Amino acid sequence: MAGCDRSEKRDDLMQPFLSPQLTPRIVVDQPVALYDAPLSIALEGFAPRTRVTVTATFQVAEATPWRSGAAFIADDGGRVDVTRQAPVAGTWEGVSPMGLFWSATPVPGKWRPAPPDWVMWSSVARLHAEAPGAAPAELTVERRLAGAGVSRRLVREAGVVGTLFLPPGDGPHRAVIVLGGSDGGISEHRAALVASHGYAALSLAYFGTTDLPSELVNVPVEYFERAVSWMRGQPWLQNGFLAVWGASRGGELALLLGATIPAINAVIAYVASGVLHGPFEPHDPPDTPPCWTSRGQPLPYLQEHNATDDPTSVDYTKSPVAESPRYLSQLRDVNAVERATIPVERTHGPILLVSGQDDQIWPSSILAEIAIRRLQQHGHTYPFRHLSYEGAGHAIYIPYSPTTQIEYR
Repeated sequence: MAGCDRSEKRDDLMQPFLSPQLTPRIVVDQPVALYDAPLSIALEGFAPRTRVTVTATFQVAEATPWRSGAAFIADDGGRVDVTRQAPVAGTWEGVSPMGLFWSATPVPGKWRPAPPDWVMWSSVARLHAEAPGAAPAELTVERRLAGAGVSRRLVREAGVVGTLFLPPGDGPHRAVIVLGGSDGGISEHRAALVASHGYAALSLAYFGTTDLPSELVNVPVEYFERAVSWMRGQPWLQNGFLAVWGASRGGELALLLGATIPAINAVIAYVASGVLHGPFEPHDPPDTPPCWTSRGQPLPYLQEHNATDDPTSVDYTKSPVAESPRYLSQLRDVNAVERATIPVERTHGPILLVSGQDDQIWPSSILAEIAIRRLQQHGHTYPFRHLSYEGAGHAIYIPYSPTTQIEYR
């Protein structure tokens, strides 16, 4: 009988670990979601007050895998709410619901290129949770830039170079021209996501690829007029509505195009500038070519004959590099600012500017305010707004993208 008592006691001790309620599992509210959708992630079925470690490994197609991880203390019910709890260790600190995604780093020694149409692939995240004495839990989550039914087509016609993304259905669709920044080429990821939200989106190249200028130099406004005409001629366009969206130098360009092309109905400009700038390459004045031309004439820019420019204000030995001080020195030349300011009040539609107050590439909050003040002074009749975020840098990007590889803030 004594042996039977001991056996029964052992069974009683093991029962909590064999209970269905303590079967570890990972719970995600959206196993398949768009890239910019926040996810609610919970770890359940672990022993109370135990340390639970969760890792995420994700990749697109066979491209470079990325990995993140963190450890949490389960509550009295054996549950971890990743959305509301701070980890006790890991690749991020503090409460951050999507920390598993934005804090990821490339897996060392596993670099592989992404396929050309990578934006059409899901980013597959394999979540793994474990704790001492418990079976591991696993779950696969898919995040998409191009949602279900979004199509992708290369555009090489009418002198226009880009990639067109269309939402599901025959339309009609409102449309957006998406402009990248100083990297050049065709940047498809934002356009794919815009199409996933129901807009026709043309990711438009304007330098750095075949049939276009190799550098951001002498790019004619007329090229963008052709792109606008091409978009307006498409049968799926709804009521002729066409917006332009740009980031960084593309945001500067978006403001310029809104002020120049009457057929543009709205402007969205991220970390942009209300004044025009010159190329990034260190040309010697007065031979510095402009970035933008109109009807064969150069458009004035801030760095041209700038009397207050201080090249020594940037320390390129530090990482991340902070280039904002040089732009701030150039903004002290009131005459140069006046010459280069974009006449944004000519835009035939609403304007949204988004900036980071800790932008060290250039002072985007200050540069955006130049546009806002001009709109106010001229009594712009359409809505306009500036969202300026404290602590944010230049990389205001697609939400929840990894930020660990940023070299410039």
